[in-house]
Amino acid sequence: MTKKKAAVWIILFALMITGPRVIYYFAEPHISEENTENRQLAEKPALTRDNLHNYASQYNSYYNDHLAFRSQMIEANSILNMKLFGDSSSASVVLGKNDWLFFTDEGSIEDYKGTNLYTQEQLDVIKDNILSTKAYLEARGIEFILMIPSNKEDIYSAQLPDYIRKRGELTRAEQVINYLREETGVRIVYPREDLMAYKDQYDLYWHYDTHWNYLGGYIGAKALLCELGVEIADVEDLTISQNDFSGYDLANMMNLKNYYKKNKPAEVSYDVTGYATNNLSVIQAIDATELIYQSEAPDPRRLFLVRDSFAGAMAPVLASNFSYSYMPHWNGCFEQSMIDEQQPDIFVYEVVERRLDALLTFRLSE
Repeated sequence: MTKKKAAVWIILFALMITGPRVIYYFAEPHISEENTENRQLAEKPALTRDNLHNYASQYNSYYNDHLAFRSQMIEANSILNMKLFGDSSSASVVLGKNDWLFFTDEGSIEDYKGTNLYTQEQLDVIKDNILSTKAYLEARGIEFILMIPSNKEDIYSAQLPDYIRKRGELTRAEQVINYLREETGVRIVYPREDLMAYKDQYDLYWHYDTHWNYLGGYIGAKALLCELGVEIADVEDLTISQNDFSGYDLANMMNLKNYYKKNKPAEVSYDVTGYATNNLSVIQAIDATELIYQSEAPDPRRLFLVRDSFAGAMAPVLASNFSYSYMPHWNGCFEQSMIDEQQPDIFVYEVVERRLDALLTFRLSE
Protein backbone atom coordinates (compact mmCIF):
# COMPACT_ATOMS: atom_id res chain seq x y z
CA MET A 1 0.00 0.00 0.00
CA THR A 2 1.38 3.42 -0.97
CA LYS A 3 1.74 6.19 1.58
CA LYS A 4 -0.99 8.14 -0.22
CA LYS A 5 -3.49 5.26 0.03
CA ALA A 6 -2.58 4.68 3.66
CA ALA A 7 -3.20 8.34 4.41
CA VAL A 8 -6.60 8.17 2.69
CA TRP A 9 -7.59 5.13 4.75
CA ILE A 10 -6.46 6.83 7.96
CA ILE A 11 -8.50 9.92 7.11
CA LEU A 12 -11.57 7.83 6.24
CA PHE A 13 -11.25 5.88 9.49
CA ALA A 14 -10.94 9.11 11.48
CA LEU A 15 -14.05 10.49 9.79
CA MET A 16 -15.98 7.33 10.62
CA ILE A 17 -15.02 7.70 14.28
CA THR A 18 -15.44 11.44 14.68
CA GLY A 19 -17.99 12.22 12.00
CA PRO A 20 -21.18 11.24 13.89
CA ARG A 21 -20.05 13.21 16.93
CA VAL A 22 -19.29 16.31 14.83
CA ILE A 23 -22.64 16.10 13.06
CA TYR A 24 -24.40 15.49 16.37
CA TYR A 25 -22.81 18.63 17.83
CA PHE A 26 -24.62 20.77 15.25
CA ALA A 27 -27.79 18.66 15.09
CA GLU A 28 -28.30 18.25 18.85
CA PRO A 29 -30.50 21.37 19.34
CA HIS A 30 -32.90 20.08 16.70
CA ILE A 31 -33.38 16.47 17.81
CA SER A 32 -35.04 14.89 20.80
CA GLU A 33 -32.80 14.05 23.75
CA GLU A 34 -35.48 11.96 25.49
CA ASN A 35 -34.40 8.54 26.71
CA THR A 36 -36.54 6.18 24.63
CA GLU A 37 -35.28 3.03 26.34
CA ASN A 38 -37.27 1.47 29.15
CA ARG A 39 -34.32 1.62 31.58
CA GLN A 40 -31.99 4.02 33.37
CA LEU A 41 -28.99 4.95 31.21
CA ALA A 42 -25.49 4.74 32.70
CA GLU A 43 -24.15 7.95 34.24
CA LYS A 44 -20.69 9.33 33.57
CA PRO A 45 -18.34 7.91 36.25
CA ALA A 46 -15.83 9.94 38.21
CA LEU A 47 -12.23 8.80 38.20
CA THR A 48 -11.28 8.38 41.85
CA ARG A 49 -8.92 6.23 43.84
CA ASP A 50 -11.84 4.09 45.04
CA ASN A 51 -13.02 3.07 41.58
CA LEU A 52 -9.77 2.81 39.63
CA HIS A 53 -10.44 -0.85 38.87
CA ASN A 54 -14.04 -0.27 37.76
CA TYR A 55 -13.61 3.03 35.94
CA ALA A 56 -12.89 1.55 32.50
CA SER A 57 -15.98 -0.70 32.46
CA GLN A 58 -18.16 2.06 33.93
CA TYR A 59 -16.98 4.55 31.31
CA ASN A 60 -17.53 1.98 28.57
CA SER A 61 -21.15 1.56 29.71
CA TYR A 62 -21.58 5.33 29.84
CA TYR A 63 -20.06 5.78 26.37
CA ASN A 64 -22.25 3.06 24.83
CA ASP A 65 -25.39 4.54 26.40
CA HIS A 66 -24.62 8.05 25.15
CA LEU A 67 -23.40 7.42 21.62
CA ALA A 68 -24.36 10.10 19.13
CA PHE A 69 -27.74 9.30 17.53
CA ARG A 70 -28.15 6.20 19.75
CA SER A 71 -31.85 6.84 20.46
CA GLN A 72 -32.54 7.63 16.82
CA MET A 73 -30.80 4.45 15.63
CA ILE A 74 -32.64 2.30 18.17
CA GLU A 75 -35.97 3.83 17.15
CA ALA A 76 -35.17 3.34 13.46
CA ASN A 77 -34.35 -0.33 14.08
CA SER A 78 -37.63 -0.80 15.98
CA ILE A 79 -39.61 0.82 13.16
CA LEU A 80 -37.83 -1.38 10.61
CA ASN A 81 -38.68 -4.53 12.58
CA MET A 82 -42.31 -3.49 12.81
CA LYS A 83 -42.84 -2.37 9.21
CA LEU A 84 -40.75 -4.91 7.31
CA PHE A 85 -41.16 -8.00 9.47
CA GLY A 86 -44.37 -7.27 11.40
CA ASP A 87 -42.47 -7.94 14.58
CA SER A 88 -41.86 -6.17 17.87
CA SER A 89 -38.32 -5.17 18.79
CA SER A 90 -39.10 -6.10 22.41
CA ALA A 91 -39.61 -9.65 23.64
CA SER A 92 -42.07 -8.17 26.14
CA VAL A 93 -44.48 -6.90 23.48
CA VAL A 94 -46.51 -8.57 20.75
CA LEU A 95 -48.15 -6.65 17.89
CA GLY A 96 -51.89 -7.23 17.83
CA LYS A 97 -54.56 -6.41 15.28
CA ASN A 98 -55.70 -2.85 14.55
CA ASP A 99 -52.55 -1.36 16.13
CA TRP A 100 -53.22 -2.92 19.55
CA LEU A 101 -50.16 -3.90 21.60
CA PHE A 102 -50.06 -6.69 24.17
CA PHE A 103 -47.76 -7.68 27.03
CA THR A 104 -45.98 -11.04 26.96
CA ASP A 105 -44.15 -10.99 30.30
CA GLU A 106 -45.43 -12.24 33.69
CA GLY A 107 -47.35 -15.05 31.98
CA SER A 108 -49.91 -12.75 30.34
CA ILE A 109 -50.19 -14.80 27.16
CA GLU A 110 -50.08 -18.09 29.05
CA ASP A 111 -52.89 -16.77 31.27
CA TYR A 112 -55.05 -16.28 28.18
CA LYS A 113 -54.10 -19.64 26.67
CA GLY A 114 -54.77 -21.48 29.93
CA THR A 115 -51.41 -23.26 29.81
CA ASN A 116 -50.00 -22.17 33.17
CA LEU A 117 -52.34 -23.72 35.71
CA TYR A 118 -51.08 -24.22 39.25
CA THR A 119 -50.25 -27.59 40.73
CA GLN A 120 -52.23 -28.83 43.71
CA GLU A 121 -49.23 -28.12 45.93
CA GLN A 122 -49.16 -24.48 44.74
CA LEU A 123 -52.90 -24.12 45.29
CA ASP A 124 -52.47 -25.40 48.83
CA VAL A 125 -49.74 -22.83 49.51
CA ILE A 126 -52.02 -20.06 48.25
CA LYS A 127 -54.90 -21.38 50.34
CA ASP A 128 -52.76 -21.48 53.47
CA ASN A 129 -51.55 -17.92 52.88
CA ILE A 130 -55.09 -16.65 52.35
CA LEU A 131 -56.44 -18.42 55.42
CA SER A 132 -53.63 -16.97 57.54
CA THR A 133 -54.29 -13.48 56.16
CA LYS A 134 -58.03 -13.82 56.68
CA ALA A 135 -57.57 -14.98 60.30
CA TYR A 136 -55.10 -12.18 61.05
CA LEU A 137 -57.50 -9.51 59.79
CA GLU A 138 -60.68 -10.99 61.26
CA ALA A 139 -59.03 -11.12 64.68
CA ARG A 140 -58.80 -7.33 64.41
CA GLY A 141 -62.36 -6.90 63.16
CA ILE A 142 -61.21 -6.02 59.63
CA GLU A 143 -63.08 -7.07 56.48
CA PHE A 144 -60.85 -8.87 53.97
CA ILE A 145 -61.37 -8.72 50.19
CA LEU A 146 -59.15 -10.16 47.47
CA MET A 147 -59.46 -8.30 44.14
CA ILE A 148 -58.11 -9.61 40.81
CA PRO A 149 -58.37 -7.24 37.81
CA SER A 150 -58.38 -9.03 34.46
CA ASN A 151 -55.51 -8.95 32.00
CA LYS A 152 -55.98 -6.87 28.87
CA GLU A 153 -55.14 -10.01 26.87
CA ASP A 154 -58.29 -11.71 28.17
CA ILE A 155 -60.76 -8.86 27.74
CA TYR A 156 -59.54 -7.89 24.26
CA SER A 157 -58.41 -11.31 23.03
CA ALA A 158 -60.08 -10.61 19.66
CA GLN A 159 -57.27 -8.13 18.99
CA LEU A 160 -54.50 -10.68 19.65
CA PRO A 161 -52.68 -12.05 16.59
CA ASP A 162 -54.28 -15.18 15.15
CA TYR A 163 -51.37 -17.43 16.13
CA ILE A 164 -52.15 -16.89 19.83
CA ARG A 165 -55.02 -19.25 20.60
CA LYS A 166 -56.78 -20.68 23.62
CA ARG A 167 -55.50 -24.09 24.69
CA GLY A 168 -57.39 -24.87 27.89
CA GLU A 169 -60.95 -24.37 29.09
CA LEU A 170 -59.83 -23.00 32.45
CA THR A 171 -57.60 -20.00 33.10
CA ARG A 172 -55.28 -19.74 36.08
CA ALA A 173 -57.36 -16.90 37.54
CA GLU A 174 -60.52 -19.00 37.35
CA GLN A 175 -58.67 -21.95 38.86
CA VAL A 176 -57.49 -19.91 41.85
CA ILE A 177 -60.79 -18.12 42.37
CA ASN A 178 -62.86 -21.32 42.25
CA TYR A 179 -60.49 -23.09 44.62
CA LEU A 180 -60.28 -20.25 47.15
CA ARG A 181 -64.02 -19.68 47.22
CA GLU A 182 -64.63 -23.37 47.85
CA GLU A 183 -61.81 -23.96 50.32
CA THR A 184 -61.56 -20.67 52.23
CA GLY A 185 -64.81 -18.74 51.78
CA VAL A 186 -62.77 -15.59 51.14
CA ARG A 187 -64.57 -12.73 49.39
CA ILE A 188 -63.14 -12.23 45.91
CA VAL A 189 -63.85 -9.48 43.38
CA TYR A 190 -63.05 -10.54 39.81
CA PRO A 191 -64.67 -7.93 37.53
CA ARG A 192 -64.23 -9.84 34.27
CA GLU A 193 -67.92 -10.09 33.44
CA ASP A 194 -68.46 -6.42 34.33
CA LEU A 195 -65.73 -5.46 31.86
CA MET A 196 -66.96 -7.84 29.17
CA ALA A 197 -70.38 -6.17 29.30
CA TYR A 198 -68.90 -2.85 28.11
CA LYS A 199 -65.83 -3.88 26.12
CA ASP A 200 -67.49 -3.50 22.71
CA GLN A 201 -69.11 -0.18 23.53
CA TYR A 202 -65.89 1.35 24.91
CA ASP A 203 -62.19 0.57 24.79
CA LEU A 204 -61.60 -0.11 28.48
CA TYR A 205 -57.86 -0.75 28.18
CA TRP A 206 -55.32 1.46 26.46
CA HIS A 207 -54.18 0.26 23.03
CA TYR A 208 -50.50 1.05 23.63
CA ASP A 209 -50.28 0.33 27.36
CA THR A 210 -50.75 -2.69 29.63
CA HIS A 211 -53.37 -1.08 31.91
CA TRP A 212 -57.07 -0.37 31.86
CA ASN A 213 -57.99 3.29 31.38
CA TYR A 214 -60.11 5.36 33.76
CA LEU A 215 -63.40 3.95 32.52
CA GLY A 216 -62.09 0.41 32.96
CA GLY A 217 -60.90 1.44 36.40
CA TYR A 218 -64.34 2.85 37.22
CA ILE A 219 -65.98 -0.45 36.31
CA GLY A 220 -63.49 -2.32 38.49
CA ALA A 221 -64.04 0.09 41.38
CA LYS A 222 -67.80 -0.25 41.06
CA ALA A 223 -67.52 -4.06 41.33
CA LEU A 224 -65.38 -3.76 44.47
CA LEU A 225 -67.69 -1.19 46.05
CA CYS A 226 -70.70 -3.40 45.33
CA GLU A 227 -69.00 -6.22 47.29
CA LEU A 228 -68.52 -3.74 50.14
CA GLY A 229 -72.20 -2.73 50.11
CA VAL A 230 -71.72 0.64 48.42
CA GLU A 231 -73.72 1.56 45.32
CA ILE A 232 -72.41 4.17 42.85
CA ALA A 233 -73.61 5.47 39.49
CA ASP A 234 -73.99 3.01 36.62
CA VAL A 235 -71.84 3.54 33.54
CA GLU A 236 -74.93 4.70 31.65
CA ASP A 237 -75.39 7.56 34.12
CA LEU A 238 -71.84 8.87 33.87
CA THR A 239 -70.46 11.70 31.78
CA ILE A 240 -67.81 10.05 29.63
CA SER A 241 -65.55 12.28 27.52
CA GLN A 242 -62.97 10.73 25.21
CA ASN A 243 -59.35 11.87 25.32
CA ASP A 244 -56.00 10.49 24.14
CA PHE A 245 -54.10 10.22 27.43
CA SER A 246 -52.05 7.06 28.02
CA GLY A 247 -48.95 5.78 29.74
CA TYR A 248 -47.71 4.19 26.48
CA ASP A 249 -45.71 1.66 28.50
CA LEU A 250 -45.86 -1.03 25.78
CA ALA A 251 -44.84 1.40 23.04
CA ASN A 252 -42.02 2.55 25.31
CA MET A 253 -40.79 -1.03 25.74
CA MET A 254 -40.21 -1.03 21.97
CA ASN A 255 -38.49 2.40 22.16
CA LEU A 256 -41.37 3.76 20.07
CA LYS A 257 -43.37 5.93 22.47
CA ASN A 258 -42.83 9.12 20.46
CA TYR A 259 -43.38 7.30 17.17
CA TYR A 260 -46.73 5.94 18.32
CA LYS A 261 -47.80 9.36 19.58
CA LYS A 262 -46.99 11.01 16.27
CA ASN A 263 -47.74 8.33 13.69
CA LYS A 264 -50.32 5.89 15.04
CA PRO A 265 -54.05 6.43 15.62
CA ALA A 266 -54.72 8.47 18.75
CA GLU A 267 -54.91 6.51 21.98
CA VAL A 268 -58.40 5.89 23.39
CA SER A 269 -59.03 7.01 26.94
CA TYR A 270 -61.79 8.75 28.87
CA ASP A 271 -62.47 11.39 31.47
CA VAL A 272 -65.14 10.00 33.80
CA THR A 273 -67.39 12.30 35.81
CA GLY A 274 -70.93 12.22 37.10
CA TYR A 275 -70.40 10.13 40.23
CA ALA A 276 -70.48 11.52 43.77
CA THR A 277 -67.01 12.58 44.90
CA ASN A 278 -68.14 13.69 48.38
CA ASN A 279 -65.60 16.53 48.61
CA LEU A 280 -62.70 14.17 48.08
CA SER A 281 -59.34 15.61 49.11
CA VAL A 282 -55.92 14.21 48.29
CA ILE A 283 -53.51 14.01 51.21
CA GLN A 284 -50.75 12.32 49.23
CA ALA A 285 -50.56 10.86 45.73
CA ILE A 286 -47.24 9.17 44.98
CA ASP A 287 -48.02 6.20 42.77
CA ALA A 288 -44.84 4.30 43.61
CA THR A 289 -45.48 4.48 47.36
CA GLU A 290 -48.71 5.79 48.93
CA LEU A 291 -52.07 7.17 47.86
CA ILE A 292 -53.91 8.79 50.78
CA TYR A 293 -57.35 10.40 50.65
CA GLN A 294 -60.10 11.83 52.85
CA SER A 295 -63.71 12.50 51.91
CA GLU A 296 -67.05 13.47 53.41
CA ALA A 297 -68.64 10.20 52.32
CA PRO A 298 -71.50 9.03 54.55
CA ASP A 299 -69.70 5.69 54.97
CA PRO A 300 -67.36 6.16 57.98
CA ARG A 301 -65.27 3.07 57.29
CA ARG A 302 -61.53 3.35 56.70
CA LEU A 303 -60.19 1.60 53.59
CA PHE A 304 -56.73 0.01 53.38
CA LEU A 305 -55.81 -1.15 49.86
CA VAL A 306 -52.55 -2.96 49.08
CA ARG A 307 -52.24 -2.42 45.36
CA ASP A 308 -50.33 -2.57 42.12
CA SER A 309 -50.50 -0.08 39.24
CA PHE A 310 -54.05 -1.11 38.25
CA ALA A 311 -55.42 0.58 41.36
CA GLY A 312 -54.39 4.01 40.11
CA ALA A 313 -57.44 4.32 37.87
CA MET A 314 -59.73 3.10 40.68
CA ALA A 315 -58.32 5.14 43.53
CA PRO A 316 -60.37 8.39 43.25
CA VAL A 317 -63.60 6.44 42.77
CA LEU A 318 -62.97 4.17 45.74
CA ALA A 319 -61.71 6.96 48.01
CA SER A 320 -64.78 9.10 47.28
CA ASN A 321 -66.88 6.54 49.12
CA PHE A 322 -65.02 6.20 52.43
CA SER A 323 -64.03 8.66 55.10
CA TYR A 324 -60.35 7.77 54.83
CA SER A 325 -58.39 5.66 52.35
CA TYR A 326 -54.80 4.50 52.59
CA MET A 327 -53.34 2.72 49.55
CA PRO A 328 -49.70 1.57 49.77
CA HIS A 329 -47.99 -0.02 46.79
CA TRP A 330 -47.09 -3.67 47.35
CA ASN A 331 -43.58 -3.25 45.95
CA GLY A 332 -41.25 -1.78 48.54
CA CYS A 333 -43.83 0.24 50.45
CA PHE A 334 -46.37 -1.99 52.21
CA GLU A 335 -45.41 -3.37 55.60
CA GLN A 336 -47.66 -5.41 57.88
CA SER A 337 -47.12 -2.96 60.75
CA MET A 338 -49.03 -0.34 58.73
CA ILE A 339 -52.27 -2.17 59.44
CA ASP A 340 -52.17 -1.53 63.19
CA GLU A 341 -50.96 2.01 62.54
CA GLN A 342 -53.82 2.82 60.15
CA GLN A 343 -56.60 0.97 62.02
CA PRO A 344 -58.68 0.18 58.90
CA ASP A 345 -62.14 -1.33 58.77
CA ILE A 346 -61.57 -2.85 55.32
CA PHE A 347 -58.43 -4.50 53.93
CA VAL A 348 -58.27 -5.13 50.17
CA TYR A 349 -55.42 -6.97 48.51
CA GLU A 350 -55.52 -6.07 44.81
CA VAL A 351 -53.33 -8.06 42.41
CA VAL A 352 -53.74 -8.08 38.63
CA GLU A 353 -54.31 -11.47 37.00
CA ARG A 354 -50.84 -11.71 35.48
CA ARG A 355 -49.24 -11.31 38.93
CA LEU A 356 -51.11 -14.08 40.68
CA ASP A 357 -47.81 -15.66 41.69
CA ALA A 358 -47.77 -12.99 44.40
CA LEU A 359 -50.35 -15.10 46.22
CA LEU A 360 -47.68 -17.76 46.71
CA THR A 361 -45.83 -15.41 49.07
CA PHE A 362 -48.30 -12.77 50.31
CA ARG A 363 -49.25 -13.68 53.87
CA LEU A 364 -50.30 -11.85 57.02
CA SER A 365 -49.78 -13.66 60.29
CA GLU A 366 -49.27 -13.03 63.98
